[in-house]
Amino acid sequence: MPVSENLSNSDLKEMLQFFLSGSNISIEDVQTKIEDMKASKIIEQHIENYSNIWQGKNGRFYTHLPDQTGKDKRKLIAKGKKEDVEKAIVTYYRSLEEENSNKKITLKTLYPKWLEHKELHSNSTSGIRRINNEWCRYYLPDEIINTPLSKLTYVMLDEWAHKMVKEHKFTKTKYFNMSLIMRQALQYAVDCNILETNPFEKVKVNMKMYEPKSKPKDETQVFLIDEQPEIEAEAMKDFEENDSPASLAIAFAFQTGARMGEIVSLKWSDINEEKNNNIHIQRMEVREHKKLDNGKWIADGYSVVEHTKTNAGNRNTYLTSKALSILSKAKTWNIENGYRDSEYIFLNKDGTRIHGRALDTRIRKYCNHIGISEKSMHKIRKTYISALLDSNNVNINTVRSLVGHEDERTTLGSYCFNRKSDLQTQADIEKALCI
Repeated sequence: MPVSENLSNSDLKEMLQFFLSGSNISIEDVQTKIEDMKASKIIEQHIENYSNIWQGKNGRFYTHLPDQTGKDKRKLIAKGKKEDVEKAIVTYYRSLEEENSNKKITLKTLYPKWLEHKELHSNSTSGIRRINNEWCRYYLPDEIINTPLSKLTYVMLDEWAHKMVKEHKFTKTKYFNMSLIMRQALQYAVDCNILETNPFEKVKVNMKMYEPKSKPKDETQVFLIDEQPEIEAEAMKDFEENDSPASLAIAFAFQTGARMGEIVSLKWSDINEEKNNNIHIQRMEVREHKKLDNGKWIADGYSVVEHTKTNAGNRNTYLTSKALSILSKAKTWNIENGYRDSEYIFLNKDGTRIHGRALDTRIRKYCNHIGISEKSMHKIRKTYISALLDSNNVNINTVRSLVGHEDERTTLGSYCFNRKSDLQTQADIEKALCI
């Protein structure tokens, strides 16, 4: 039996009289009054359309409530007080209404609430922006977002997942990122008692369906042995001729392998903080984004957060003699330009902390100057790791620790590249196979 909690005109008139009845009525009083009136309306409709409330000879109060599992599709409830029976009636119909309402919820209607929930558990506005970009790109054009969650079956979701992989030629990583919304939003629905179980939990994409991820060419991922000295020379030339302190940060990156956002967040207090001849990498720069009223996200500056990309990222990195020389130059420059008290190591000419994007732009300019393909700051990190691994003198676990990786498989699988030219590599092969 459908019931309505909407207040009628007579109810609204009663509310008006309630307002006029006293001058000390609080918002809480009004809310309580509204809830009482809605409850009374539910009880009234129950008695009128389904079952009366009566008192038995034993003094207890009774009524019938609908129950599809019962013999006559209803069940008898009994309480010691009439108001307890009325509470049971109100609870039943409200839970029924909530259940019916939940059956109408779709991924499209749930998404904004889930995203708000996600935002509360994250300090990364860029991460939320990426999620919203995935939503706009892959979900909004898909009819599945209009299907009630209660009707999403394992088979339906399994077919959807494999269709997405085929259509968009996803690698395993790209599929994982795209499906995050479906996975986590449905789990959120379970946590909110909208669904009993998450049907997407059982979905497993056939590994053969993923687009193979080929490892990129070595020369595109690292600065070759012949290229690195030229890039470093360009950086020092820029510093000396153009009084550009940012160039020192680039030279320093080759000696530490730190991430771009970590380099620009380093402070003088990090040097020897926990370990002699080491610098404590413990924070990073992040790009902030803000959401506009139209739902779009825009860049909104940079900030420094007191954590690194992963737990392993909080680390101590050894300072080579060359790194110490670069720090000395940076300290001298800061003092000579009136920034003796600056907490950050690498500055702009105006004394403000330099941003990672400025370093990335500068390193690409150096690449153009020496006539090689453009490479980013991240390629310096890969160069540092590959150089340590090439030495055969630094243990893989030490390399992993120095660069803040949680697993050496990441170090070897994604950061190990050949830094030698084809001619140098061929000469090494000849030497290795010469008997």
